[in-house]
Formats: sequence, C-alpha cells, structure tokens
Amino acid sequence: MKFEYIPKPTDKLKADFSRRKQNGQNSFSDFEEFENWYKSQPKSCHYCGLREEECQEIVMTGLLTSNRFPQNGKLGRGQSRGVWLEVDRIKPKESYSPQNCTLCCYFCNNDKSDVFNGNDYKEFMSNRTAFLRNKILK
Repeated sequence: MKFEYIPKPTDKLKADFSRRKQNGQNSFSDFEEFENWYKSQPKSCHYCGLREEECQEIVMTGLLTSNRFPQNGKLGRGQSRGVWLEVDRIKPKESYSPQNCTLCCYFCNNDKSDVFNGNDYKEFMSNRTAFLRNKILK
C-alpha cells in the first residue's frame, strides 16, 4: 500500500478540544490557544521519539493492526487511533493545559495510560523491571 503522510486536520483538533471542554478536563482558554499550542509542538512522541509520520505509516499501511486503527487504510468512526500523535496529560489526574500536555504516539499513550505521570513513564521505559521492583523497595 502506498503511503502519503497527512497532517492532523483542524476539524479533528476542534473535536478533541470540544470533547475535553465538554468533559470539564480542558484548561486551555479557547480553541485558538489549543491550536497554537498544538502547532508549536514537535511532531514526535515525547516519550519514545517516534515521529508522527512514522506512526501514521505503521498504522495506515497495516504494519501493525488493531480494531482501533483505520481498516484498509481508511479512517472510520472509532477507528482513527494511531494516525496522529495524541495529546497526553503529563500528570494524568490534572486537566489538559499548555503546562500539562505533550504529544505522544498511540503506543506510549496506551502503555502509559493513567498509571504513570510523564516523568515516571520515561523512567519506566528505560528499564521496566527495575522501575517496578524499585516501587516495592520504597
């Protein structure tokens, strides 16, 4: 399958912003602030460094598959994860804000979940077993 990178469309950004605002999780003052923040971010995962274009190629060409990924290279409802970098809260219990957000790939965001804060997750990624055993020893 031929691959051509597509940046995240504005309507997807607006939907992300609106969903978080509606759920009371958004501390960006308005969509313009969120969009400016998003556009200023490097388009690579904060945690592993995978570039958005690389993520998109993996997902859109079917190199890895999931029911959450587009099927046959076509976006569908509930099947658009992994195509673009995701907005992650560094401290998962706090709201989405310019100070608490970063971009990360689907794989790290899914792995990090709400279990780790951003700093702990970076440490966890460097040596998973040692990180977890260290938790027991504390």
